[in-house]
Amino acid sequence: MKLYIFTSSLLLVAILAACSGKKYEATEKEGVETVLPSLPNEVTVMPLKKQIFNHELISNGKVIAKDYADLYFRSSEVVAHVWVKNGDMVRQGQKIAQLDLFKLNNTLAQTKHNLAQATLEMQDVLIGQGYAPDNLDGIPTDVLELAKVKSGYEQSKTQYESARYDMEQYISSD
Repeated sequence: MKLYIFTSSLLLVAILAACSGKKYEATEKEGVETVLPSLPNEVTVMPLKKQIFNHELISNGKVIAKDYADLYFRSSEVVAHVWVKNGDMVRQGQKIAQLDLFKLNNTLAQTKHNLAQATLEMQDVLIGQGYAPDNLDGIPTDVLELAKVKSGYEQSKTQYESARYDMEQYISSD
């Protein structure tokens, strides 16, 4: 029984000491900041030469290129083929990528057809006005301009020239 009273009183004293109201505050941060010093990483470099490299280095970080090259096309078509991959060395003038020509060829054919149709409509307007469509020099400028506007000739001609220019630019950059 004495042992029971002694154990109970010891337990009671321990509980009272724990509930005394004092709180433990950590004055120091525990973690990586206190364990490791915050010194800047220093890296040495040397010119790259082709030679045997016998040392193993374990490091992490970011490598940033000194120069970048942007790849763009004059038209926004689908890229059909890429001739190089990331990290390959390229030379000036080397073909890097190729566009899909279907849409460029199709646009050129459509605008050529629209130009021919607008030419026929312009000739029809001129015939309706009583002028010969094969002799444009003998037609007054105001009548000729009216026929071009009414038939859509100038707009079709501009669209055709734009499509032809896009195709020529693609072919010349090839």
